[in-house]
Amino acid sequence: MARPREYSDERIFQGIHTALGKYGYAKLTLDTIAKEANISPASLSKRFGSKKNVLLFYMDTVINITSQSFAVTRSKPGSSLNAIKTLFIQSLGKVDDAKTLANITSLFIESVSDTDLLERSKQRLQLIDEEVQYFLQAAIKNGELINLTNHEVGTTARVLQAAIAGSLMIWLNDSSRTLEEWLDDCFDKILKTKE
Repeated sequence: MARPREYSDERIFQGIHTALGKYGYAKLTLDTIAKEANISPASLSKRFGSKKNVLLFYMDTVINITSQSFAVTRSKPGSSLNAIKTLFIQSLGKVDDAKTLANITSLFIESVSDTDLLERSKQRLQLIDEEVQYFLQAAIKNGELINLTNHEVGTTARVLQAAIAGSLMIWLNDSSRTLEEWLDDCFDKILKTKE
């Protein structure tokens, strides 16, 4: 009797990510995910049982990848502001066009109506917020942010993230500027990194 094939988490994650980018939450199915992961829909269904469970796996993996990226960045010497900006740029650099970004974002918009998905989305946002605050505090300590006090870090981190998220939404409809240019503006205006 043949052993059933096992598929790596990485392969499944990439299949979900690609399918989500192509189809968005509403049109995402186990079949479209299986096609992008190059596995059978039956194998995917046997492992996860439902689209929701596949998406919970995806979101858990996104949280782990985000956490690992921040941990690696923390361990590198150099400018705290450059480090956090580079992380944001790298995370955005995986999106080639507005449609893909809109489709990926649709998962986080749809998660509002599902308590389990919403919990994962909140965990991800909390992680990002804590890490942005960490890097802002490190930048204050290193003398990179002379106009910001530790007392203002929490609010500044949230405003920075809101500006970046807003820039992404504008870019969906007007891609005449690059995402990196939008990101630079957010950092420069909110953190006053340019005089």
